[in-house]
Amino acid sequence: MGCKQNADQTKVESTSVILEEQQDSMTVDEVARAVSTFNEAMVNPSVELMENLCADKLTYGHSSGLIQDKAAFIDDLVNGPFNFLSLEAADQTITISGNKAIVRHIFLAKGTNAGEPADVRIGNVQVYQKEEDGKLRLLARQAYKLPN
Repeated sequence: MGCKQNADQTKVESTSVILEEQQDSMTVDEVARAVSTFNEAMVNPSVELMENLCADKLTYGHSSGLIQDKAAFIDDLVNGPFNFLSLEAADQTITISGNKAIVRHIFLAKGTNAGEPADVRIGNVQVYQKEEDGKLRLLARQAYKLPN
């Protein structure tokens, strides 16, 4: 439990929503759809699709401490040794502030790493921004290890 954390949080369809007063630039549903679309794309990635879903200034942090920019992340996802078979975002919360949204969830994935079965369970923080074309794109992501 974090500082002054309340264990009795109200859940709405397994997504807890925290809104700041100025939220006219995007909706919680829009952010939730962006997260879902991004997760689906990680299971069936293509360079073109990921280019469209990621902001040009993306910084992508792994739980190992590795930090990648947009090009390195997309190349690793499309051509690297890890292949996602399924992905779930459990216990998700969304905080909206202006044209940015902060998403927290437990990243649960099944896949293969260099052909060997691999399960992933990590914490994840993502920042999405609504860009001038009206699309939400991933600007930042940081994964972190969870206690067993």
